[in-house]
Amino acid sequence: MAYAVGLHTQHPWIPPQTNFPLKTFRGSDHTVMYIRPSWDDERLLRELKKTYNKLRGFWRKWFSLKNNTHSFIYPQRVGSASVSPHRNLRFRWCLNHPESQGGRYDFMRALTRRADYGIEFVERWQVTRLVIAIVLPLALSLLVAIIYTLRTGDVSSAFTIAGYMTSAYSVFLVLLGILNLVEF
Repeated sequence: MAYAVGLHTQHPWIPPQTNFPLKTFRGSDHTVMYIRPSWDDERLLRELKKTYNKLRGFWRKWFSLKNNTHSFIYPQRVGSASVSPHRNLRFRWCLNHPESQGGRYDFMRALTRRADYGIEFVERWQVTRLVIAIVLPLALSLLVAIIYTLRTGDVSSAFTIAGYMTSAYSVFLVLLGILNLVEF
């Protein structure tokens, strides 16, 4: 049957092995997940997202200023070579919307073609997380200065306290940035 708008017909996928090992990388960390023959692309993408979150860990998932922006099929790219923003966006979108790939086997075919293939998750700084990390504490220190001024009438002390809060938080942000650069 030919492809029609919104209809995708594919021949049944025949897996090469019972459980296919797929290497997944995030920075210097890596693990092997095992793809089962009963999976379709939706299940594969859900499992890849779980594996990525395990590689990140709880603290990095919720408090890192970086997030997965690109994913590459290894060995085509490994390391810190420049990444163009237009490449691999489909895979990232599919990772965030696995339900769109239900009943399909495109990724399953591509990733199980050879045993030396794997997925590398590449993280970049997220503008939204950076803006929240910077603007929220600045607004909070300004709010503290205004409330202190209204209660005591001492503008100089209020903005001294706000300045201390801002400088203490900036040290925290610098340390957080350094920790995001170091792989541990």
